[in-house]
Amino acid sequence: MADNSEFEAILDKYIKNDKINHAYLIETNSTDRLGLAYMLIEKIMNLKENNITIDDLIINNDLLKISTESQTIKKEEIIALKDNLITKSIFSGKRIYIIEEAEKLNSSSANTLLKFLEEPDDGIIAILVTSSKYHIIDTILSRCQEIRYYTKENSEEAKEFTYIENILDFIECLDKEKEKTIAFINKFFNKEAFERNNFQIILDEMLLIFYDILQKKVGLDIVYSNKYKDRIEKIAKENTYEELNNKILSINNAMEKMKVNANTKLIMDALIIESNGGAINV
Repeated sequence: MADNSEFEAILDKYIKNDKINHAYLIETNSTDRLGLAYMLIEKIMNLKENNITIDDLIINNDLLKISTESQTIKKEEIIALKDNLITKSIFSGKRIYIIEEAEKLNSSSANTLLKFLEEPDDGIIAILVTSSKYHIIDTILSRCQEIRYYTKENSEEAKEFTYIENILDFIECLDKEKEKTIAFINKFFNKEAFERNNFQIILDEMLLIFYDILQKKVGLDIVYSNKYKDRIEKIAKENTYEELNNKILSINNAMEKMKVNANTKLIMDALIIESNGGAINV
């Protein structure tokens, strides 16, 4: 399991007075999704104090998970999960299920899960983990306690925030010039920046920066780019929640397009247009 000590500190802010919700959603860019879910379980169930381990929960069928290599989580998987949770726990008093890549829920499986969440059974706790809550339907989100955790991961390039100043210049231009920013893109990013690996780093860093902008927008502390707090605060003031939402959605869409499209410059053009409320197919 990766070192997620920062996540433990975040959990302490969300989990107060030992109140347990029936559903949680962890939004993260971490690759250690199961590790984060396990840490949440340890916290809400006081496993250490009760001398219980995650393995104990799994062995006693009190912890189930859905994890798939497929592109989507199917309705039948949610139905099977629900069937497996009918019986009460005789070991820990709680039964927990984890959906490891909740963004893979399609409309059918999401609606089946929604019915499950709308009438939660006593003693059942849901934990959904996703790279972006914007891929989750609003009716599911409204029934979950949201926990956000973004990390720079282990990449040396990402840790150094190689492109952060370029990205801030780009965001400020985007606010001022809107779609016309396409004409100025070479001012912010050189040819190397559009190489696939570097462009992925840019998208990751951009998402982290917008996380800080949102933090500042709601009056919380900046997490990742404190060195640039004055610029972050200025961007936060100049954007509405809707505008920030559009920009975050455009970044997430760009990340999805990276999986199937090798033309990073076209993906960046689409990001610029979509961030201002437009739509484009790449």
